[in-house]
Amino acid sequence: MRKFMPMLYAFAAVTLTGCNSEQATEQPTKQTTEQETKQNNWTPLNVNFQNTTENNSFAVKIPLSDARRALRVTTLPKGCLIASSALNVNGDTLITDKSSANKHLWRTNKLSDQGLFVLEGVAAEVTQMIFKPVPCDSFSKDTLAKNINIELLVSAMPANPSINVRFALSSAIASEIDVESLSILIGLELDLNVNVTEVEFIDDAAIIMKSTHDLTPLANILSQLKSKDEDTISVVIGKCVKQQTGFGLQNLAGFTPRIPGGAGVADGIFVSPTNCAFPQSAPGTINEIARLTAHEIGHFLGLAHPVEANGTEDDLTSTTVNNLMHRVPLAATAKGLTLEQTQRILAHPFVIDL
Repeated sequence: MRKFMPMLYAFAAVTLTGCNSEQATEQPTKQTTEQETKQNNWTPLNVNFQNTTENNSFAVKIPLSDARRALRVTTLPKGCLIASSALNVNGDTLITDKSSANKHLWRTNKLSDQGLFVLEGVAAEVTQMIFKPVPCDSFSKDTLAKNINIELLVSAMPANPSINVRFALSSAIASEIDVESLSILIGLELDLNVNVTEVEFIDDAAIIMKSTHDLTPLANILSQLKSKDEDTISVVIGKCVKQQTGFGLQNLAGFTPRIPGGAGVADGIFVSPTNCAFPQSAPGTINEIARLTAHEIGHFLGLAHPVEANGTEDDLTSTTVNNLMHRVPLAATAKGLTLEQTQRILAHPFVIDL
């Protein structure tokens, strides 16, 4: 079996992103205690919410801080919300519909069961957010959320930006990947230290999603893995990810269920081998796999594609179509991220000091 050798050259609310597949033993007591401590850093906020009907809005006040802030919103037992408005310290309204031409305001999408809001950029001085429960599926009369928990995490900006990653590799790709080399290449793309906490092995069966909102197959894979610390990112590599669309099954080069990630049952990223459309071809070089993985981690940490296929642009002024977050990452001609993109991923609470 061959191993790839490292080359010498040196990512708020909830949304779904699939990237185009075109080529171009039990935990020790100490670790458990540390995990509980991290989770206890989330401070519950007072929520005045009594759910009786659809669109029953409620507001939550958010303390200001000079440090990083993130909100984790959980609907119990299940349900969906939208952030209908947000106010900053000056009383300005910051949320706009994602289709709005004013791309410099804060855009959010529907939150399903749980989601993370990273308060950075135009949202850095948010002091209040207004949410309202909505049906998760416009074609069904599902039950609205009965209870809603909102928690705030305040953390210092890391001096040595790093991420914890646990890999789950399919048996086919595992024989082709040197994990140490892969983590170095990912770190060089993102300008982050990548600490591999665990490597697990899974079968090669393809992931079949019935729609863009069908996260059950993804959640099922993650549920089979060992428990992890809250701030460790799960990276599944080697299963072909296929999504049912109006044009049939589409092969995805990668998929991140939430932008940013960090909450929910499908809390991870999924990277396909590059041969999913052509099973007899090679699975791709380590540089291709590293670039796809770094691209999806960029989504997890809060980055969108600079320009979508329909022409929609992200909310950052400095991004171009040619860097790591290109919607077809293997077709991009530039490496790395812009300063604005780097600032965004550093605001994510999973970027820590190691």
